Amino acid sequence: MDALSGSTFMEFILYNNWANQQVLQACQNLSEDQLTAATPVAYGTIYDTLGHIIRGETFYLRLLTGSSPQPPFKWEDRPGLAEMTAYAAQVGQALVDMAQRILPTDQVVEEDEGQVFHYQALAVFIQVINHGIEHRTNITTVLNQGLQKPPDVDGWGYFNAHPDRFGLK
Repeated sequence: MDALSGSTFMEFILYNNWANQQVLQACQNLSEDQLTAATPVAYGTIYDTLGHIIRGETFYLRLLTGSSPQPPFKWEDRPGLAEMTAYAAQVGQALVDMAQRILPTDQVVEEDEGQVFHYQALAVFIQVINHGIEHRTNITTVLNQGLQKPPDVDGWGYFNAHPDRFGLK
């Protein structure tokens, strides 16, 4: 990976981590009823979607590196958002570490239901970013249905939160 594409990919990982933290922080103010209310416009409840994002990222880490940070809780015990937020930060750092050592052309070997698939790590890189965007959008859509103003977690929101990274003068 050349310097430009490496730094660009790293910026996408940093964006993903920042956006996850923004959404997790925004949801800290919600009641248990709001976090667990069923909604037809999203993956599931806000709580379940937050967990799905984090668990998805640990799955991608295992595909790429063979391991991922272990949560200090059991998912079936329904950890609080503060615990999930702290764990998401650990997972995010593991993604940063992965991005520094895995090349897009590195081979991933995945076994699924008895079949073995070989493909480039680039496919997983794309999925990490897309999966986060898709499900954060589910959550911000639900928040925008009268619960609260959602955080601005698009590319412009990241730009505005980090103007120095983009050479804003």
